[in-house]
Order: sequence, then structure tokens, then C-alpha cells
Amino acid sequence: MEAHASRGRRTLEEIRQKRAAERMQHAVPIAASHVDSHGNQRAGAEHLARVQELENGNTELERENKMLLSKIAEKEVEKDALVNRLNDLERNVVPSLKKSLNDIYLEKDAAVVAKEDALAQLRSMKKRLKEAEEEQYRAEEDSASLRAQLNTLQQQMGHTYSGYTMGTSSEESVAMEKEIQDLQAQLKQESLLRQQEQQQLAEQSQLRQQEQEKLAKEQTRIASLEAEKQQLEDQITMLTKKATGMEDTYTYIILSFIYVRKNNISC
Repeated sequence: MEAHASRGRRTLEEIRQKRAAERMQHAVPIAASHVDSHGNQRAGAEHLARVQELENGNTELERENKMLLSKIAEKEVEKDALVNRLNDLERNVVPSLKKSLNDIYLEKDAAVVAKEDALAQLRSMKKRLKEAEEEQYRAEEDSASLRAQLNTLQQQMGHTYSGYTMGTSSEESVAMEKEIQDLQAQLKQESLLRQQEQQQLAEQSQLRQQEQEKLAKEQTRIASLEAEKQQLEDQITMLTKKATGMEDTYTYIILSFIYVRKNNISC
């Protein structure tokens, strides 16, 4: 960029020197014509008008040149800022972006593995839930059977006690009471087991719901990371295109300036 600006300034200085030499060359014949002959005053006036016209043109060209140099300076500042921005992106953002992309891929793979694990756990929990339901069904059947047996024994014991004489042995009564107590204890144990199984079923259902929520959060996070990755890639592409456009604009201004100068010199 600095080389283009220096070349532009050198070209401008050469043009100024040529314009000064032309004014000197025109001034000498004009002065001589005034001294030599009064009849050449008209030609001298024409030469003076031509010199004035050239000076006005030179002033206009210098004004345009200043405007072009000002625009070039602005473009250089913008380009420098853009280059600094791109360098900063290359030093800081791009490595971070690459690391983020790698992290995204790793997390995506981990999420896929976690999803497979969650599905396997879900299938296992469904299987255990089905087994627990079957166990509960069997326990309810056993409990109903025990209740029926207990009722039957109680009825039999009532009938037996009513038919016993005062001299009946107490050993049979004690044995029957013990059997009744054992049946009641077994019934209580079956009821407790059924409550525990129901609690386990509730816990497994809650765990399955938590796993599903966790899986949904992971999928949402992966989608967010992929969207962020695409946004960063779009920003880098846009900045690269903008930098290329600025370079082309700067080159076009320099070439246009040189072309205008050459045309004015040839005229």
C-alpha cells in the first residue's frame, strides 16, 4: 500500500515540474512578442489566456488529486483496519473456532454414545418394569390365596373350638394359633414386598423421565453449537470477501488516477 502511495506522489511531483516548465516556455515567447512588435499583442493575449487556462486546469487537477489522495488515505485506513481485524481473527478467533469445532465434534460423539446408553438403559428399565409388574401380579395372587387360607383356618378354628370339650388338648390349639400367626406374618411380608416393588417402579419411571430430559437437553445444545459454528464460518467468509473487495477498489483508484494524469499530460 505504501509503495502505491509513494509512486502516486512521485507522479504528482513530476507533473507539477512539467507544468512549471511549460509555463516558463510560454512566458518567454509572450514577453518577447510584446517587446518586438505591438502587432503581436493579440497573440500574446491569446498565449496569456492559454496559460491562464492551463493554470486553472492545473489547479483543478491538483484539487482532484488531493481529493483522490484523501480517498486513497481513507481506503488505506479502512484496509489497515480490516487487515488488522483479519489478523486478529487469524490469531485469536480462528484457533478458538477450530477448538470449538473439535469440541463440538467430540461432544456430538459423546452425545450419540450417551443417547445409545440412555436407550439401552430405557430398554433395560422397561424390561425390569415388566418383570416387576409380573412379580406384583403374582404377589397379589399369593396374597389373595393366603387371605383365603387364613379365613378358612379361622373358620375351621371357630368350628373346632365350638365342638371341643373342656378336656381337649391345648397343644392343638397352640399349633393352630402359631400357624395363623405365621400366615399373618407371611401376608404382612408379601404386602411389604409389594409396596417396595411399587416404590421401585415409581423410582424407575422417574429415572427414565430424567434420562429423557437429559437427552433432549443434549440434543438442544448440539443444535445450538452447530448454529454458532455456521455463524462464525459465515462471518469469516464475509470478512474475507470484504478484504478482497477493498483491495480491488484501492487498485482501481490508483490506476484511474494514473490514467487521468496521462491523458492531461498528453493534452
